[in-house]
Amino acid sequence: MTTKTKSVKVGIRYLRTRSALFSEIANVYRPALKHREEVLELIKEKYSKALQSRFADKMRTAKGFYRLEMSVPKVEEMKRIQEDLALVKDFIKNECYKQITVKQAWLLFLVGLEIGLWFFLGETIGKFHIVGYKV
Repeated sequence: MTTKTKSVKVGIRYLRTRSALFSEIANVYRPALKHREEVLELIKEKYSKALQSRFADKMRTAKGFYRLEMSVPKVEEMKRIQEDLALVKDFIKNECYKQITVKQAWLLFLVGLEIGLWFFLGETIGKFHIVGYKV
């Protein structure tokens, strides 16, 4: 007999003894296992009820928005941003800002202000202070 077949037989014998040991333990602790099964059933029931609640619906919606908004930008989005920045450069280079109306200028100002305020709000949340970082 080769050493390979000996090791396989030893492994099989080891597995048989382990499975016999586990079956004995299961027979000894059968009442505790029944209680465990009852607890697991109760947990499954509560879980299924929780999945159907309004809070769970709100959390699923929030999770979808989180995945959408917090994901890494895709290549197409980065190309779109570069195209938009090129348009802004051309807008300034060709002095097109002299030909926009007051309403359009006001709208551009408000959009820029909103972007700036969201940036500063994010910075404030990130550093947990209104002024300065802890050094």
